[in-house]
Amino acid sequence: MRVILAALFVAAVVPTAAAAPLPPLPPLPEPLPSLLGGDTPAQSSAQSAPSSAAGARSSTTTSVATALQRLVTAEINVVRRQHGLPRLAVSLQLARAGQEHATQLAIAGYFSHDWSDGTPFGAWIRRFYPVAGAHRWSTGENLAWASPDVTAQQAVEMWLASPEHRRILLSKTWRQVGLGVIRADSAGGYYEGKNVVILAAEFGIRR
Repeated sequence: MRVILAALFVAAVVPTAAAAPLPPLPPLPEPLPSLLGGDTPAQSSAQSAPSSAAGARSSTTTSVATALQRLVTAEINVVRRQHGLPRLAVSLQLARAGQEHATQLAIAGYFSHDWSDGTPFGAWIRRFYPVAGAHRWSTGENLAWASPDVTAQQAVEMWLASPEHRRILLSKTWRQVGLGVIRADSAGGYYEGKNVVILAAEFGIRR
C-alpha cells in the first residue's frame, strides 16, 4: 500500500512578546518507514505555510491522540537524555496550550505559530502559560503535521533533522514540555481535505 507522509515544521522561541522569524524548511529525512507497517518506503514532502485559513471545511472532526501525545513526550525525553540534557517535566498548562492550538489549526485549516485569528505566538501562549511575576520566562514551539499518520519516533526524528527545531528540542533552557496531538478527519484549508495528525510541542521555563 502506498503511503504518503507530508510534514511541515516551524519554530519560535519567545522570551518576550515578539515571535522570532520562521526558519527555512529543511528536506525530510529519506527514507521514512511505511506508516502502515508494510515494506513500501513512504514518500515525503515539505511545504511552506499559507497565511490564511481560506477553504477550511466545517465538516472537519477532531480527536485528541492521547497515546501518541504520551509517546512523543517520552521520545523527546529519551533523545534529550541521549544528549546529556535534563528530563523535561510535563506541564498541564503547556499540554493544554498544545491541544488547543493543534485543534484550532485543524478546524481552521491553518498551519502557523499564530492563533487562527492572527494572534501571534508570543501573545496567545501567555493565556495558557502566564508570566505571573516570574523572573525568568521563556517558551518555544515546534509544529508538525502528517497524513495519514506518524509515529512518535518519526515526529521527533523529523524535528531533529531541522537545525532550528533541533535547537529548540535540545535547548538547555527548558524545564517543562506539553504535547498536543490532534487527529483530524477531512481537514480543510491548508490540509486539502486529508485525514491528518497535527502535533504541537510546547516548551517552557518559568521561575
